[in-house]
Amino acid sequence: MTEYELIKGCIRQDSACQRQLFEQYAGKMMTVCLRYANDSMEAEDMMQEAFIRVFNYIGQFKFEGSFEGWIRRIVVNTALKLLQKKKLN
Repeated sequence: MTEYELIKGCIRQDSACQRQLFEQYAGKMMTVCLRYANDSMEAEDMMQEAFIRVFNYIGQFKFEGSFEGWIRRIVVNTALKLLQKKKLN
């Protein structure tokens, strides 16, 4: 399945496409989360929250530029937002 078909499937909320997309990008995005987190549990929470946002906003992806870069930006912003929230508590 091409990246385009995978994204279109996720927009249709096809669970098989969502699972495949997660499995394809989870490893790289976990590495990103580990850079921001204090431990692997916190990194997993960050990644889970980020992928929820990815699936909620995937319809806004304009097929311009790198899809991986788009996901990475969501992951980084989510990690920073969670760290800020944690700091305020």
